[in-house]
Amino acid sequence: MPLIFEAKVALFDALKGLVPTGVQLTFAETGQSDRRQQIWLGATTDEELEPVAMRAGPSKPTSVTGYVEAHAVVIAPGDPIGAERGAYVLRDVVADACRAVDRASVAGLLDLRPESSNVETAETTDGAYSALTVRVRVRGRTTT
Repeated sequence: MPLIFEAKVALFDALKGLVPTGVQLTFAETGQSDRRQQIWLGATTDEELEPVAMRAGPSKPTSVTGYVEAHAVVIAPGDPIGAERGAYVLRDVVADACRAVDRASVAGLLDLRPESSNVETAETTDGAYSALTVRVRVRGRTTT
């Protein structure tokens, strides 16, 4: 569904204005880990398409629920607590970006909000890092 993709683009645009200085923001994973802090958007999933009304004609209103994943990595050499703290800061940035999206800018968008997050922290010979995944739920209504 284009609704989920358009919501993803709107979330990316909102993140552009909210990401702190020094954090690399990309629409997709770059495959490079040369930055100390980075955010990118990952998988886009349409999970539920449910008709919401029966009416004559070829177009039917459909309730759409999907998900966009936002990923982040924070690297803090020798400081696993600092790395995880940085991941939670970026989690809050993603939540703020969800609130900042103008619902009227995406046709049919009803709601955009973080549903869950996961932070994994590890300490390696290269330093400490935290990896964050935020699952953002997108709800809307389209006519198909």
